[in-house]
Amino acid sequence: MPMKTRNDSNRSRAKQPQLTRREALSAPAVLLWAGQAHASAPDDPPWNAMGERVGEVTNTSAIVHTRLTELPKRNDNGYAYPCWSHALSYDERDALGIPPGLQIRDLQGACPGKAGRVRLHYGVESDLRGAQTTGWSAVGSETDFTHKFVLRGLQSGRRYYYSVEIAGLKGAVTRRGRIGTFATAPEADHWQPTRFFLITCQDYNCRDHPLGGFRIYEAMARLGGDFLLSNGDNVYYDIDVPVAKTVDLARHHWHRMYSQPLIMDLLYRMPAYWQKDDHDSFEDDDWPQRPPQRVKPMTYRQLAPVFAEQVPVGERMYRAVRWGKGLELFLVENRDFRSPNPMPDGPDKTIWGKEQFEWLKKSILQSDAQYRILVSPDAIVGPSFQDPEFRYPQGGGDCHADAAFGHEGNAFRQWVKNNHLTNFFVINGDRHWQYHSVDPDTGIREFGCGAATDTHSQSPPTDPRYHKFLRPKGGFLSLTLDGTESRPELTVRFHDVHGKVLKEFPITR
Repeated sequence: MPMKTRNDSNRSRAKQPQLTRREALSAPAVLLWAGQAHASAPDDPPWNAMGERVGEVTNTSAIVHTRLTELPKRNDNGYAYPCWSHALSYDERDALGIPPGLQIRDLQGACPGKAGRVRLHYGVESDLRGAQTTGWSAVGSETDFTHKFVLRGLQSGRRYYYSVEIAGLKGAVTRRGRIGTFATAPEADHWQPTRFFLITCQDYNCRDHPLGGFRIYEAMARLGGDFLLSNGDNVYYDIDVPVAKTVDLARHHWHRMYSQPLIMDLLYRMPAYWQKDDHDSFEDDDWPQRPPQRVKPMTYRQLAPVFAEQVPVGERMYRAVRWGKGLELFLVENRDFRSPNPMPDGPDKTIWGKEQFEWLKKSILQSDAQYRILVSPDAIVGPSFQDPEFRYPQGGGDCHADAAFGHEGNAFRQWVKNNHLTNFFVINGDRHWQYHSVDPDTGIREFGCGAATDTHSQSPPTDPRYHKFLRPKGGFLSLTLDGTESRPELTVRFHDVHGKVLKEFPITR
């Protein structure tokens, strides 16, 4: 039986309720809601229906992201497409635009923005007594009503609390947002136990919690951790309907995803680091010059910047995260600098680009952390099981585990071996199955977290040369550093969507 690719419409092992294609494409554009009241006056304070998110935490800094909205909650009663997008061809998805007579605000999960002013209160007391306060910032449509507060001069290894204050463009009445919390990283020479999570591939059309979004967020909140790594494919511009054929529709994908209660609840209590991959930058297996297919007429240059607008990230997409003496993570950018996938492989073909590749090698060698971890949106070891040649519009040849980028992939794996990096391994997303692989030639260990839900998973064949663990279901990874400073113990655990531990691997140094 041939291997299913990531682009097969029938990719799920689980059954998903759905209409037939004919029913879906001919379904009447009937509103499923009576509408929410739009009674606020122009100068009334906006709301923050998507909550706040904290990102890029270091030992002395953090970024707090907010978005001002017209209403206090997302439009849960808006129009919902009466079909499962994975059961449709790309042409059929393309035909499912916004139904006649409706606007984006009328769709399920919509969070219409509203201009206003915002400032942040933050401090070390849970009730914000004695909190510092930023200046007011005006927010408008040019940033999709988003704002990032860049906090500097924070204390290392300290828990902070924060809350936004929101006002209209005029007037003195304000609203206060919910109190959120995050902890800064410890100093590089300070050792402390740490737990963090890795997730990927959260497809809105495959969400598995009828009210809150995704069960993995509920499970991670219950387990508790220091931070989250959201490893790419945070939204799906080219698969989830409506397809992102405008910048405003691309923004809608983020609005409806991050206004879901379970996601908001976790991110109010845990900071995160976001990476982007293909589906949340442009379309499947993309590169900056790829001609548009599924999201036509949009281009990479138009859609990719939406990611940085919608999440709390800084200016540079590849960066290192130091978390005390025990851990240093290296987050790479796999889309902005890559060569075209169909380009013949060789020394000039790259995913990372020369500057990033040199930064990565230099940074790994300079790190004195007890464990060094590469966080990649795509596979380094694999095996990939993808078509090694790119084919329009299906894709292929997309990662360092593919022959299409074999030269750079082999060069990096061999570099790791030659430098005897025994305290180094890879964690990654993109694959729709959970796995632990060891490269038979270089010994590099790689852990793939799997898709966010079982419905979005696939069933690859087992390759005994590589696989130490393989599971064709969804879930997440947790990584826990414990033990003592002199005898640190790092364990990688595979969890199902409910948080149950399925397999664990201690990492020896």
